[in-house]
Amino acid sequence: HDISDEEKSLRSIKPTDYHWHGTQTVVSCAGDGSLSDGIYKGLASGAKLVLVKVSKDGRIGDDSIEKGLRWVIKNREKYNIRIVNMSLGGDLDATTNESKINQLAEELVKLGVVVTVAAGNTDESNSIPPASAPSVITVGGYSDENNLDSENHALYHSNFGETADGLIKPEIIAPAMFIAAPILPETKDYKTAEILSEIANAPDYSFRQTFLDNWQTAELPEYILSTDVNTARSLVEDELTKRKIVATHYQHVDGTSFAAPITASVVAQMLEANPKLTPTIVKNILISTASRLANFRAIRQGFGVLNANLAVAEAIKELLAIAPLADS
Repeated sequence: HDISDEEKSLRSIKPTDYHWHGTQTVVSCAGDGSLSDGIYKGLASGAKLVLVKVSKDGRIGDDSIEKGLRWVIKNREKYNIRIVNMSLGGDLDATTNESKINQLAEELVKLGVVVTVAAGNTDESNSIPPASAPSVITVGGYSDENNLDSENHALYHSNFGETADGLIKPEIIAPAMFIAAPILPETKDYKTAEILSEIANAPDYSFRQTFLDNWQTAELPEYILSTDVNTARSLVEDELTKRKIVATHYQHVDGTSFAAPITASVVAQMLEANPKLTPTIVKNILISTASRLANFRAIRQGFGVLNANLAVAEAIKELLAIAPLADS
C-alpha cells in the first residue's frame, strides 16, 4: 500500500534512489536469499509481508507516518498483521500526549501488534517519535566488528537517553553493522557489482581478457591496465571492499534501520513458536534474555544485545506455562 499513490503496484515500480532503504531493510528481516542461494536470507524468510510505503518523492514526514499507521490499524485484521517494523523517524520530538504518531503506535500495541522501531543513528540525541513511544520496542545498534568474539563487539552510534516522556530508550540493541543486504536491482550499482565480481572470480588464464572487456563499465582506473595480473586482481578486490560488496548482488549496510527489522524477524519466530504471546510479553522476553556489552554504559544499550536463541526458547517455555491454564 502506497499512502501517496505514487506507485500502484510493485511490478510497475522503476527503481530510484529512495527505494534502496525500504528494499534493504525488508530483505534483512524477511528476504529469501534467492540472489545468494539462500546464504543471506532473513531469519523470518517464511513470513508473509504487508509493505506500506510512507514516503512521497523520497521524503517521509509526520503526516505520512500517521497515514501509514492508520492504514495498518484499519487493515490489521484483514491481513493478520502481528508485527510492524518502522525504520524511520518523525519530524519533531514531542511527548506522547503531543505526538499523534506515538499515540497511533500505542494504539497498535494495545490492539495486539508488536511494534519495533529503529532508535536513530546519532549518539548525540535521544530517540524521537515513533521510537520514543512507551510501548514500542526501540532498537539501538551494535557492531560485532565482523567477529564472533563478543569481547570485541562495540556499540553503534545510536540515539539514546531520556525521551520527552522521561523514559530511557533504547530497550535493546541488535546488529547494525556488516549486515548483508541486496543491491537494488536494475540500477547502475547492481550492474557494476556484477561486473566487478565477474572480473574478481575470473581464473588466471582468462583474467586479463575479462578485465580488458569490462574495466570501463566497472569504473576502474585506467592505470590498472599497465599492471600485472596479481596487482590488477588485488586492485579489483580493493574496489569490491571499497564498495562494501560481499557477494555478486549483496553489500554491507549499516544503521539501526537494520537492527530494528532484524529484531522484528526474531519476534516473528517467537510468534510462530507461540502465537499466544502478547506485545507486552514479547517485549519482556526480549529484554530479559538480552545481555549487556561489557565496558559500555547501560544507558547506551538498554538491557543489551538481542539474543535470538534465548528469546525463542523463552517463547516456547511461555507456551508450555500457558497451556495448562488454557486447558483448565
